[in-house]
Amino acid sequence: MEWLSRFSFHRKMQFSFLVFILLPFIAVTYWSYSSVKQNVSVKLARSNEETLTVIANQIGKTIDSISFASVYFSQSYNPDILESFRHLKDAESFADFETYQSYSRLDTMADLLFMQSADADLKMMIVNKENRMIMGDKSVPVFSALSESFMRESGRLDAKETTSLQWFPSGEKDSAPEYYYAARFIVDPRNREKLATLFIGIPQSYFHGLLDTGNPDIVFSLTDRSGEIIAVKGGSEAGAAGGMLVSKVSIPKTGWVLSSEMPRWLIDNQINREFKVSLSLVGFFFLAFLILSMFWAGYIHKPIRLLRSSVKQYVGGKRDVRIPVKGKDEVAVLSAAFNQMLDDINGLLHQVESEQEEKRLLELQALAAQIRPHFLLNTLNSIKVSLLLSGDEPHGAMLDALMRLLRAYVHIDEPLKLAEECKVLGSYVQVMQIRNRLDIEFTYELGEGTESIQLPRLLLQPIVENAIQHGFSSRPENPAIELRAAIHGPMLEIAIGDNGRGLSEENVSRLIRRVNGTAGEAPSHQDKGVGLVNTARRLQVLYGGQARIQAAARPGGGMIFTLYIPIASGKETDIHDEGNANR
Repeated sequence: MEWLSRFSFHRKMQFSFLVFILLPFIAVTYWSYSSVKQNVSVKLARSNEETLTVIANQIGKTIDSISFASVYFSQSYNPDILESFRHLKDAESFADFETYQSYSRLDTMADLLFMQSADADLKMMIVNKENRMIMGDKSVPVFSALSESFMRESGRLDAKETTSLQWFPSGEKDSAPEYYYAARFIVDPRNREKLATLFIGIPQSYFHGLLDTGNPDIVFSLTDRSGEIIAVKGGSEAGAAGGMLVSKVSIPKTGWVLSSEMPRWLIDNQINREFKVSLSLVGFFFLAFLILSMFWAGYIHKPIRLLRSSVKQYVGGKRDVRIPVKGKDEVAVLSAAFNQMLDDINGLLHQVESEQEEKRLLELQALAAQIRPHFLLNTLNSIKVSLLLSGDEPHGAMLDALMRLLRAYVHIDEPLKLAEECKVLGSYVQVMQIRNRLDIEFTYELGEGTESIQLPRLLLQPIVENAIQHGFSSRPENPAIELRAAIHGPMLEIAIGDNGRGLSEENVSRLIRRVNGTAGEAPSHQDKGVGLVNTARRLQVLYGGQARIQAAARPGGGMIFTLYIPIASGKETDIHDEGNANR
């Protein structure tokens, strides 16, 4: 699926519409077509079977009428009927009145029997032993001889079968006979002598009337036990193309088989017509849905496209670009979050630019401080030597401490180990106590592992300077400053305390707010504690938000300032000092 990554989200949505809608639609349509075709075939087969059953029942009723007539004549115990058959068995004409009476009785009885099946238009004939017709077709004279073709067709009858009907076709024309006869021998119950033969024929028109369903493409056929066609109706030249749907029903009384053959193309054409209409409608709606879905996909993708364009513009430098937020959906929430992210990024960029500007100013100040006043140091060194030679050691020591401070100021841009920074602070305290005529005691205690930690030069001097200028302004008897450093977890903690006059609780809170930059107004150079504020700012620029300064009243009087510096930061790790500040 990696090839999908080459397309846009919009194209992927269009592709998903096609794959997840069109393909299932085609599959469901094909399955529905096959299922409907099978169901229709089954239903048509059942319908044809029901039609065949109705036709078979009708034929069965006609056969029942024929059977009743044959049984009545062949097994009649009416003495008049039997006497008529006995009198007419050898007659060839109306020789006497008794012959006529016998014929009249048979004819009257036959008319009564066949009135119930008049709609079948059956043809009944009774032939005596001499093959003379003693009752039957009114169009043929009584005692007429049977035709040779009929005698030949009826010659297939079994003369020994006297208890059941025998069937044979007569007058074959094309593929179906003109009549299909039922024959039964009439014998004398006294001596089993053959008296006559009863022939009842079913015309082809009767079968055609039953088999005619109005659809010439469906073939209905009736066959006998041996498979020979009795009647057939329907059928066309294209009927065999594509196969046939065959249904069969048997007629138990005769063993005939009634069948129908429907061309499958009839079913397919009907289903295809319906499916063409359905597919046309569904295709129209699907096309409309597809077009609307494309527009809808474009509408959904528009905010995402706008988001991508805005990202490109922002990356290109257009910082004021924003996405218009409309609605409350997921894209609107994403757009609002994106706008907020751009605002945050702009704020961070502004903050980074400000910090970079401050660093640049610090670097310029450091570059300016790198102008090494060798002539000043050499001059001070000459004065120190002269003072020492003249025996003025206090002023010589004062010049020596001042020279160490000047060397530290020259290398202001280079980090310094904490132990060396403490020695520089000692020189600064030495100079300040001579300047202020104070005997200040400066002590420091460095915990394990803190001596070699490198810090920016003169980072701690503003705190010591603040203690001397403000804490010792009341000139205490035994001024003292102590420094303690220890490592607690990832932080270096440096605590600088004094025993000066200290501050009230309100002033301590105000000083904390100023150091943290939350006093509400920017400090001026005339305010007290400017050095502390600058030191806190310097810590944040160099070490980030984790570095901070805390101020608190010292138990027993005075103030204590604690610096928290992350020792994991690598911003001040290299030593670039050319020599020791004490040299």
